[in-house]
Amino acid sequence: MQNKEIVKQVIKAFLDTDIEKALSYLTEDVKMGWPGFFDLAPGKDAVRKFFKDVPEMISSEMGEFVEEGNKVVGTGKVTSRHANGEEKNSFFCDIYELENGKIKEIKSYMVFEQAKTEV
Repeated sequence: MQNKEIVKQVIKAFLDTDIEKALSYLTEDVKMGWPGFFDLAPGKDAVRKFFKDVPEMISSEMGEFVEEGNKVVGTGKVTSRHANGEEKNSFFCDIYELENGKIKEIKSYMVFEQAKTEV
């Protein structure tokens, strides 16, 4: 399976909240974080724990994918329902680094939809 296809499978699994399937594509010491915000401890257990506390995803869609060497960039949109019942749209751009067919690092950038303003 090519790197881009591996990343598509992982993103689909995350969006379907099938965390164990997503983890099957990651190295045991995977690194995952949101630059400028936080980094998880290395390893699958930290990723598993993180996804237990994310808001309920009620819809999602994958966007574009770009592959260069051992890195793949994937984009998409998620609509989630938070604990207070509020629904929010967010957009992500994730960078995946692979080694020997497994994802060893994920850098995720996410923005929440805001009211549009004139520039």
